[in-house]
Amino acid sequence: MLVSRLVIYTFAAIYPLSAQVVHCPTYTEERRAAEMSAFELQRSALARLASAAAQNKLGPAFSASMPARNNFIDDHIFGKMEAARVAPAALANDQTFVRRVYLDVTGRLPSPEALREFLADDRSNRRAMLVDKLVNSPDYVDYWTYFYTNQFQVTSAYYNLIGIPGRNLFYNFIRDFVQRDRPYYEVAAEMISGSGDSFEKAAPNFILRSIQMGDPVQDTWDTLTNNITQKFLGVQTLCVSCHDGAGHLEQINLHLTRVRRDQFYGQAAFLARTGMTQLPVDIFDQTRRTLVFDKGHGIYDGTVNQFNPGQRPPRIGTHEPAYMFSGEKPRSGEWRKELARMVIEDRQFARTAVNYIWAHFFRQGIVDPPDNWDLARIDPARPPKAPWTMQVSHPELLEALTDEFINSRHSVKRIVRLIAESSAYQLSSTYSGAWQPEYARFFARHTPRRLKAEEAWDAITGATQSEVPMFVEGFSTPLARAVQLPDATEPRQDFRIRTFLANFGRGDWWRTPRDPGSSVVQVLYFMNDATINARTFGARQGNGNAQTRVARLAASDLPDELCIDELFVATVGREPTTDELAAAKRPVTQIREDWLSDLQWALLNKVEFLFVN
Repeated sequence: MLVSRLVIYTFAAIYPLSAQVVHCPTYTEERRAAEMSAFELQRSALARLASAAAQNKLGPAFSASMPARNNFIDDHIFGKMEAARVAPAALANDQTFVRRVYLDVTGRLPSPEALREFLADDRSNRRAMLVDKLVNSPDYVDYWTYFYTNQFQVTSAYYNLIGIPGRNLFYNFIRDFVQRDRPYYEVAAEMISGSGDSFEKAAPNFILRSIQMGDPVQDTWDTLTNNITQKFLGVQTLCVSCHDGAGHLEQINLHLTRVRRDQFYGQAAFLARTGMTQLPVDIFDQTRRTLVFDKGHGIYDGTVNQFNPGQRPPRIGTHEPAYMFSGEKPRSGEWRKELARMVIEDRQFARTAVNYIWAHFFRQGIVDPPDNWDLARIDPARPPKAPWTMQVSHPELLEALTDEFINSRHSVKRIVRLIAESSAYQLSSTYSGAWQPEYARFFARHTPRRLKAEEAWDAITGATQSEVPMFVEGFSTPLARAVQLPDATEPRQDFRIRTFLANFGRGDWWRTPRDPGSSVVQVLYFMNDATINARTFGARQGNGNAQTRVARLAASDLPDELCIDELFVATVGREPTTDELAAAKRPVTQIREDWLSDLQWALLNKVEFLFVN
């Protein structure tokens, strides 16, 4: 916190007092601190590039062992490192790579058989072959459906507006998009312009996620506008729905300081002809279905009921639609369809899509945060004036990925494959030299991440071979993995799994945001919860349960040393070191089953189990 505050004070000192920030609820103090820290890293990275350029003129060229370049991603990443005299980490070893790529592409641990099969493969392109296998697997479909249901916050628990039928339709809509690798622009256009009965059509349920219950309809239009710009264009516009950017955002977003509130009205006006009629489904009005349709008339009018003014300051005047990023006006009276067309034709749409995917694999975006672009700081041909720096770390790479995405008809699978095959993604998280914070902007090593809540549950049940069926209303068969669950209210019939997921930060995709952080509560819960501990038991401790990995190993003829190896590979994705093998050796007096149970429990509680390294 001290470092963040120093950054804020340093940055604030650059500006006169007249430009100091007025409080904006969209940007909390914590978020402002994060923005200032990101700015400082951007400035440090650019200073390193400038210093390296000067050194190259005065001294010998920089030399470092660079990994092989597998595609154009590596050309850009390693080329910039060479220019800045930053050495990359070595490639991750095979066992680390296999565990990482399985979790990042499919959300599940590799089985011991899969890992050993890979290690026995002597082909030079075996990593690329594994990536190909994973992106074409059913697990890929499960996981990237999960990725996009998070992106679009699919849930049945938004007020009483969506319900089980609407949720299932929206979930299956996204799953179909991933399974068929449908062009992303088609999916986005349907979400923005979709009409019909929310219990019969999937796309309208995206619109319903922005309804502001009890507030004027303008608040719904404004909230939906921000959701569209954030999800599809990476730009937070919620702040300028309340005030002009000037006087509020000078320390945070250069582009938005130039945006006026009336420009936001013009953007929101595209939604002013959207009609929504809610119909109760049951006599208690516990669930509603909604008819979403387009009217032939309507305009954005700032007039609201004086007794129900809503969440925003008073609006002034009437406004017709104008795309706030270009000024373009609709060609027809079908304003939502016109908005969808403008969004998907905007190059920023494709940039944002690939940057979200990049941030998943590298833990930070080429533009970071990936949902808060500053459009005045992404074009190297028009760099911002000092003290501002470019927000994008690798502008040429970003444009190359964008071109690839567009030319592949907006194929998500194509970008996933390219990233996973690159040496840049396959770098070790261990850095042999002296690490500097600005090296993160160069992606000089891999950044570990904690497993998300659903991934953590699936890792436990996969490592211990203790999956249980999860029943979801409207699904014809039970689910085996938490990443297959359609929303954060499930599994409704198993409070133990819901408690685990809540403790590990699942949130509810509405009031409680997802939390990827770690806590003492999680550590204690992992050590002591009966739901977890029982999965390490064998047949005797588990009251006759012979289904866990420990039970199977205890009943097998495998020597102790091979049992240790099996538990290590199944749980942390690698073979034990010599020291670990010695430490894990079974005491002479301990029952084999109890020893295996203790070992599995210890491995589940190793830090590396809960992290993608």
